[in-house]
Amino acid sequence: MTVLRIETGTPEGDALGFSEDLFSGWLEMEAGNRLTLHYIISRHRDEGNTQALIRHWLDEGYDVSVVMPRPVMQHILRKFGFVTSHRYFPDQYEGLVEVWYRPCVQRPAYVHEQWAAYAGTG
Repeated sequence: MTVLRIETGTPEGDALGFSEDLFSGWLEMEAGNRLTLHYIISRHRDEGNTQALIRHWLDEGYDVSVVMPRPVMQHILRKFGFVTSHRYFPDQYEGLVEVWYRPCVQRPAYVHEQWAAYAGTG
């Protein structure tokens, strides 16, 4: 499975709204429209940018998960119906780590097509 690491300050990050002027951090994009947010810092605290980013991704049909979210992020994720589980990321973390995800995500077909075109597999 192809996994693309995306950081702020890159064209891929900007295309996802994960822009360097608002955030610092990194995420991974996988086939099947999956975004796994590993690390995020809002450059403008208390302005709602992180919540707006998560909402944008969900509205676009992304299957979003967040690795080891801090309490403030957990509060945001609860608003969107996320729940907690655990997952292995053997290349990045030792042992199981907490991952929040939104169950029963419906993924529109156009998102799969966009990923295939972006990854060069479509």
